[in-house]
Amino acid sequence: MTSPRRTVRTREAFISVLFELLDNNDAVEWENDTAYTFLQALAAWLHGAEGFYKNTGVPMDSEQASWQLFADAIQAATTYE
Repeated sequence: MTSPRRTVRTREAFISVLFELLDNNDAVEWENDTAYTFLQALAAWLHGAEGFYKNTGVPMDSEQASWQLFADAIQAATTYE
């Protein structure tokens, strides 16, 4: 992920992340700017999420769905290759 990771524990906080991504779309160029490439990157990032959390030292069970996992994945999918 390119932006600092923020803590997301609620549905409302997750929605806020989504709106921030939408609002910043003019200022930030997404690597994955079509639905196809975005979903491809989202799936790839989720597949490797365990490694991301391990490498960054963030305690997270990537097998357990959470608002934080969703937020991290959505943000990462904008640029993940």
